[in-house]
Amino acid sequence: MSQYYRNLFEKFINREITPSELEQLLQWINENQDFNDVEILEKIWMNLESSEAIDQVKALRIQNKLRARISAAKASQKVVRLRTWWPRVAAGLILAIVGALGLMYYQSTPIVVKSDYGEIVELTLPDQSTVRLNANSQISYSRRWNSMSVRTVALDGEAFFEVSKDLKNHKKFVVNTKDLSVEVLGTEFNVDTRAHSTRVYLEAGSVKLNAVHGEDSLMLVPGEEAGFDSKGNLSKLSRDEDLPPINWKEGSIILKDKTLTEILVEYEKVFGEKYTFSNKELLDQSFTVMFPITDKKKALDILKNLTGDPVQIDEK
Repeated sequence: MSQYYRNLFEKFINREITPSELEQLLQWINENQDFNDVEILEKIWMNLESSEAIDQVKALRIQNKLRARISAAKASQKVVRLRTWWPRVAAGLILAIVGALGLMYYQSTPIVVKSDYGEIVELTLPDQSTVRLNANSQISYSRRWNSMSVRTVALDGEAFFEVSKDLKNHKKFVVNTKDLSVEVLGTEFNVDTRAHSTRVYLEAGSVKLNAVHGEDSLMLVPGEEAGFDSKGNLSKLSRDEDLPPINWKEGSIILKDKTLTEILVEYEKVFGEKYTFSNKELLDQSFTVMFPITDKKKALDILKNLTGDPVQIDEK
């Protein structure tokens, strides 16, 4: 069970899950018949009927399926039931103590959502803001989100944010990266930390960038992109007006007039592997290419057809 679906399970138990997220969780369990974690299946079975995120008729139907699944899992795993009451009482006392300590630790640890290589993950934050993670990226936020004075997330990788305005408490929304904090009130923007330094592109609304080291700050208006220049100063950056810098969020990356070396760097970011060609003269030639993020085989076929040269995985 991936970290993303474990987070959905935790939100379900804490009654924080949305109907669409519950649908995703139940669909994953239904499609993965080899998933036999009895503890998780039983918790879903026990809490499904009282969940407000699902129609009760549908909940009862799914519970019947889960009951059969749980019985089969217990039989295959040869679960041994304790036959005396005292071990149960002792175990209960131990669990109560450990549970209290565990709850304190649990609440202090952040919720972490990761995307694998060649994967795009979408998630909804507790305030209904949405985040789309590009491949090989990670976002984390506090389990005590609703009690925080500032809505804060930490990003490692690349993500596109659609931030919901907090009309009741007017809480700020801040994205922290290794070298920037991005402060917004309600907007759509892209943050990429996978290069040498963070780059931010604003699609709608307004954001303020604050350098983590130093006092540099910068305001962006829609259509502008900013980051650190070659001298390490926070500044607005020029970009290709013909290509949107956030084309990746639709599932594909478009690279225009890039050298093959630059293209291979993007492939490594997305798929986690280094590629090379026997013809080294190709590396300095420029190409325009579009490749899918979630289909490595198709992407490599596109790269091979683009150059007419076999693609090799660099084992160095």
